[in-house]
Amino acid sequence: MTQKIGTIADRVNNRLVRYFSRPAVRIETSQPIVSFTFDDVPASAWTSGARILEDEGVRGTFYIAGVFIDGHYEQQEMISAKGCSELAAAGHELACHTYSHRKLSSFSRRGLEEDFDRNDRVLGSYDKKRHRQNFSVPFGMASPIMQPLLRRRFRTARGIMPGINRGSVDPHNLAAVELRSDQNYLDAADHWLQDALQNGGWLIIFTHDVSTTPSFYGCPEERLRSLVRRAMSGGAKVMTVDAAANALGL
Repeated sequence: MTQKIGTIADRVNNRLVRYFSRPAVRIETSQPIVSFTFDDVPASAWTSGARILEDEGVRGTFYIAGVFIDGHYEQQEMISAKGCSELAAAGHELACHTYSHRKLSSFSRRGLEEDFDRNDRVLGSYDKKRHRQNFSVPFGMASPIMQPLLRRRFRTARGIMPGINRGSVDPHNLAAVELRSDQNYLDAADHWLQDALQNGGWLIIFTHDVSTTPSFYGCPEERLRSLVRRAMSGGAKVMTVDAAANALGL
């Protein structure tokens, strides 16, 4: 199903979610936390992205849409069932990205609940210990109408609005910094990481595929490795989203 992304209505919804009445928490941490996350998830996020993290002794969060498992999306090979099992066995987090990878605004409330249930069953078959805890919004297109469901259903929800989570934070509209091969995105990631290392807070970085020749939405292998090493050498704790939520008391 083709969906037009980034419409005026989508942009308005993203802004409304920021201003809706919501319970906020305070994130105050002098030692920065950095979480490396992957959306959709292309096969290379497993074969390359996870390996880079594991080489440094850390783990990441993989926001998986069940419809993509053992399939292809936009000419990319996506993660396999074996990959999901291996990620879980290695200690990475399998998190929710809906099952069908549709904009939230395209669902009825009941339809979205059923979609979440379906994805949870799929991910639970690969990781018996996982809980329905963390979510990232498909395409970064939020829905104010669905926010109450996200609050009931998940521990955290992550969008794509750039920033560092510190001070007063809505755990169901977490900021995140996108990592792409485009130089502007690479420079921005460097900037946000330096900010977090200097001033604290929780920085969530997200990308899609990871390779020497990444897609438009992907990340070069060596840049991901460099960011992970810089975060660690700069004194940050590199943690999955769920581990960070635990550490921050969310």
